Amino acid sequence: MRLASYGKFGAERAGMVDRDRIIDLEAAMQAAGALRPVSDMRLLLEQEDWKQLISRAWARRDGAPSVALAEVRLGAPVPVPRKLMIAGANTHTHVAEATAVLKESVAPRQPMILAKATSSICGPNDDVVHPPETRKLDYEVELGVIIGRRARRISEAEVRDHVAGFCVINEMSARDIQLAEHESNPFYRVHFMGKSYDTFNPMGPYLVTLDEIEWGKPLGLKTFVNGKVRQDGDTSDLVFGVEQLVAYISQAMTLYPGDVISTGSPAGVAHFMKPPGYLQPGDVVRCEVEGIGAIENRVVTESH
Repeated sequence: MRLASYGKFGAERAGMVDRDRIIDLEAAMQAAGALRPVSDMRLLLEQEDWKQLISRAWARRDGAPSVALAEVRLGAPVPVPRKLMIAGANTHTHVAEATAVLKESVAPRQPMILAKATSSICGPNDDVVHPPETRKLDYEVELGVIIGRRARRISEAEVRDHVAGFCVINEMSARDIQLAEHESNPFYRVHFMGKSYDTFNPMGPYLVTLDEIEWGKPLGLKTFVNGKVRQDGDTSDLVFGVEQLVAYISQAMTLYPGDVISTGSPAGVAHFMKPPGYLQPGDVVRCEVEGIGAIENRVVTESH
C-alpha cells in the first residue's frame, strides 16, 4: 500500500493512495468502525495494529471522502518524526569519489550515523530554499527507511518486522557550512547545522509499505538536475544495508514508530564534480528510487 500525508504544511492528514486519488484515512477508519481513528501518519504508526487498521480502512475506502492527487499538496510521509537519522559515507561509489579528491580513504569501519533537525523536512514537491549563508548547496538521493514498530537492541534478523516501509529522500547539505570552511580548526565540523536548514530534506512521495517491495532487492537510485542525470546507482552499493543500519542504531537509542533513517547516496554529488555542480536558485532537482517513486523540488532564493 502507498500511504501519504496531504494538505497544508503543518496540518497534513494521513491518506491512502488509490490510483490518482487520496482516500482520507481517518474517514475510512470511521467507516470501517474503528474505535480509535487517527488523522496523521505518526499517530497511525504508533498503533500496535496499524497494519490491520489500514487493511480494514482500505476495504471501506469507497465510503470515505477522497481528493485528486493533482489537486492537493503532498507532505512528507511522516511530517514530524521524533528522529531523522542519516548514514554518512555509506556507499562504495561515494566513498571512492571522496577518496579520489581527498587523497585518503574515508571508508567507515562502522556506520557513520549523523542526524538532521526534523524541521528540515519538506514535501516531495515543495520548493527548496537556498539560504544566503551557503555557496555550496548539494543534493543526495537516498532510500528512506520509516520505522513502524518500537525497536531497541534488535538483531539484523529482526529489522524487517520493525520497518513500516520506504520513501525517497533528497538529503541536502550546505557543504561549506557542514565542513566549516570558515574555521581553521580541523576538528571543527558542523554536519548538523549544514544539513538542517529548513527544506533541506524533501521526502516522499509516499510511505510504500513492505507488501509492495521485494525485501533485499536492489533498488535503483537516480538524481536529475534540470533534466540531466547526476547520480545513477542502486542500493546494492550501500556499505551497510538497511538491516545493519537499523540494528546498529537501535543499540544506542530506541527507535520509535515514524522515525526516519536515510541510508546513503551513490556517487555523483555536486561537491565532487569537476568543476563542482552546486545548486543555484532556479534549478530543479528530481530524485527517484525504483519502485518507490520520485520527488521533484525547485530551488528558490530565500525571501524574508
